[in-house]
Amino acid sequence: MTLSMSSCKEDVEVWDSNTLGYSGTFFYQLYSEDNQDLYVDFDHDVQLMIYNTSANVENEIWIDDHDEVFGLKSKFSLQGNSESFSSVSTNFTDLENNISAIEAPSTDPTTLNEEVTVDRDYIRTFIVDGKILPSASTTVSGNPVDSIYIKLTLLSGTVSFKSYSVPVDKRDDPEVEQFEWKYESATYDNTLDETYVISGHRKTGFAEDDY
Repeated sequence: MTLSMSSCKEDVEVWDSNTLGYSGTFFYQLYSEDNQDLYVDFDHDVQLMIYNTSANVENEIWIDDHDEVFGLKSKFSLQGNSESFSSVSTNFTDLENNISAIEAPSTDPTTLNEEVTVDRDYIRTFIVDGKILPSASTTVSGNPVDSIYIKLTLLSGTVSFKSYSVPVDKRDDPEVEQFEWKYESATYDNTLDETYVISGHRKTGFAEDDY
């Protein structure tokens, strides 16, 4: 999941982004909801990437941990600004799917319109509270750097898929009918909610600031 950098500037091109205050790569620790228990400490591979969507609109971002901790890659609609923000809605039906949570089952279907429902963690997520503060933290070497704090709640449940026939030009063998899964819907189980706190700082790209 590591996102390497070749200079002190991040690889992601965010200079024309309307979400510059959010955008970047961050090292972080993961805490319990009450901030008392540390679950994941700073590590080179524990990085969170935030970037604008293709629409490039203010307060709409992607958050991606590259499958390192949560398996989280979701789009978020926010209210506020980068120094104080939260999700516009906390309702499951209003939230975007976590791309990692709706990946098709590993076993391919064998017939058309076959249906399957599987348990999935972290289907959708909302941000309870977030702050990215300029020069409010220090790196491991003592350099000033932007801090990040995000309290987020992850919602789990089940995901349903339905099989479809793969177009002939997409098949492994054009002469043999082939089926794949397509995402259909997600169902929320509120007994599975988990809330965590992300606390860390922006990645500078300097070797002395790495873990």
